[in-house]
Amino acid sequence: MPPADLAVQLRAAATTVLTGHGYGVAALPAEIDLVRPPNPEHGDYATSLALRTAAALDVAPRTLAGWLASELVYRGAVTSADVAGPGFVNLWLAPGADAALVGEVLEQRKRYGAGTHASRVAALVGEVLGTCTAAAGWDTLVAAAGLDAARYALVRRSAEPNRRLDVEPLARQTEDNPVFAVRYLHARLCSLAAAASALGLTPAHGRFEHPAERALIHRIGEFSDVLHTAAELGEPHRLPRYLETLAVAFHHFYDHNRVLPMGDEPNSELYGARVALCLATRQVLANGLRLLGVSAPERL
Repeated sequence: MPPADLAVQLRAAATTVLTGHGYGVAALPAEIDLVRPPNPEHGDYATSLALRTAAALDVAPRTLAGWLASELVYRGAVTSADVAGPGFVNLWLAPGADAALVGEVLEQRKRYGAGTHASRVAALVGEVLGTCTAAAGWDTLVAAAGLDAARYALVRRSAEPNRRLDVEPLARQTEDNPVFAVRYLHARLCSLAAAASALGLTPAHGRFEHPAERALIHRIGEFSDVLHTAAELGEPHRLPRYLETLAVAFHHFYDHNRVLPMGDEPNSELYGARVALCLATRQVLANGLRLLGVSAPERL
């Protein structure tokens, strides 16, 4: 279930809960918030809707959160929901909902994550790079590490602008070089897509049940949240850091799940679904790198 659809379900459930207990719906916020918890064990999504609404109704936030959680499960919008902290609701979706998010990424392609927040992040990146390119040492950095590595590293470091940038690691084509690791993974996924095509294996809609599959989808789903936070706080460094966590999640997934059939093994929906997941990962990497002004190579 895409976040926008889940937000509609949340508003409908909240409306039912409030009217059922004799309250009006004017206290409901204009925007229904949904975030991906940092730890997937805490749910696929979380919302502070009850916490934000309860004060205006003179209802205990955890009480309202409990009503909302029960209504959501009753409606079938989520498979499980629980109350956390002072009044948050953690939500778990059915495994099939993960496939919907993957499909959304593949359908929207370059448009996935686009919008006001993405535009703001791109502007922030431009401000960082505009300042740095005018500073002494820019030409030396580009000559040593390359334009893409220089741009990526400077945005990544923007949270600590006075910290000295170590140039030597940026020139290395190794996994301990963050920009190389992210761009190399994009190239690797391009090669994987070509191999799948050669086998006649096409992306398919399927269920994702392995924990590493769901953890990777969880990371993919954080893309919009990261852009929103980066834009609101004026912190573009959050984007390259996110791309690195996405790469780590992909490697964990790939280490535990075979993507392509071996030998005479036939193609199947399982492999098609995993190819779709790989392509969705590649798309988010490409979209993020584009916002950073960094190229997403098909081979390195």
